[in-house]
Amino acid sequence: MFTALFGSLFALLFSGVWIGAALGITGIIIMHFWGPGIGLLGSATWDAINIYSLTTLPGFIFMGEVIEESGISARIYDAVTPLMARLPGKLLHSNILVSAMFAAVVGSSSANAAIVGSVAIPELRRRKYDERLVLGSVCVAGTLGLLIPPSGAFIIYGVMADTSIAALFAAGTVPGILLALAFMTYIAIVGIRRPSIAPAEEKALPFKETLISVSRVWPLVLLMVSCILPIYAGWCTPVEGAGIGSLFSIIIGSIFGKYNWRALKTSLVKATETSAMIFFLVVGAMILAVSVSVIGAPRALVMWVGSLPLPPIAILFIIYLMYIIMGCFLDGISMMLVTLPFIIPTISALGFDMLWFGVELVLVIEIGLATPPVALNLYVVQGIAGPKTSLTDIFLGSLPFLWITLGMMFLLTAFPQIATFFPHAIGL
Repeated sequence: MFTALFGSLFALLFSGVWIGAALGITGIIIMHFWGPGIGLLGSATWDAINIYSLTTLPGFIFMGEVIEESGISARIYDAVTPLMARLPGKLLHSNILVSAMFAAVVGSSSANAAIVGSVAIPELRRRKYDERLVLGSVCVAGTLGLLIPPSGAFIIYGVMADTSIAALFAAGTVPGILLALAFMTYIAIVGIRRPSIAPAEEKALPFKETLISVSRVWPLVLLMVSCILPIYAGWCTPVEGAGIGSLFSIIIGSIFGKYNWRALKTSLVKATETSAMIFFLVVGAMILAVSVSVIGAPRALVMWVGSLPLPPIAILFIIYLMYIIMGCFLDGISMMLVTLPFIIPTISALGFDMLWFGVELVLVIEIGLATPPVALNLYVVQGIAGPKTSLTDIFLGSLPFLWITLGMMFLLTAFPQIATFFPHAIGL
């Protein structure tokens, strides 16, 4: 039975079938031959799409599309550049800072990398910055879009793990800021040791002009506060926060950007396509989750894990390794949907905090986004940088930042309070 489950799933995945279809077909096979039949298919499909919390996702996706279409991304990048030119490594820091700022609006890793990369890569190439550091910083800093709220990955995890999405947003905030600072620290250290990574003639503006330039980021800060603060304060649900953010993004994009009716149509189409793709995956995953639950797979897995002569921390590291390996072949959302029906009861049985594990899971997904052969951010950056740009150069430039992300995973494992103290402090 389990051989058929995993055999059919991986056979379909490696044959090129859409991931959502592969998940659903596998679930149908299991229900037909080992379960009560496909009579549960209708209810499983309905349950998959009849989850109120999932409606948060399209709102935040649309908000990110509005920011991209309005041209505010270029404005924000130009605003923070004079400040970053004062640091060792100079404008390379802009890639990290702007990615962190857009992460609090976009909620998508690939969209974050595309927005920042489309502005940063041509500009830093023109100024003769180190090629690998430019590509690597854009690629991995884009993954902050999954960690700093709002995050599509946290929404999916919260729904499947029955964990508060608002609390997950809060839990990702401090680790996200720390990770961005760690990336910038690495760039500064490299900039001190190898000043050649940045052009010597790059000069910072006078302090007064720098402050004036940085002050131009306030529209994006206003947008971040408008959609995240009400959620943290308990004034609205994450779904309502996504709606507020979508409305404010249109207003801000129209006033401070070049947003118009044509851009609105484009944003709606792109957000609909992305949302439909994710919901298709969710439906397939729910069908599979129902099937494995019916045959008792999660319970069997928990019992098997519990019988292993290993301490819980050792089992946790085995789970980390499994996710890192899977991240080389599956995108983050698909990986979560395939594994969480098994992993959630396992983590719960081991006594780990589900809120903390959600942050750890997002960190390991971030590593997978820049790990070949299936590394979405690598291909996004290559698409922006041009076909002559080697994937090897992008990956080697990303590698130091991936090690830093792995280090953050271990730090959170040793000190889970880094993730949990903020949501607990604000009563989530």
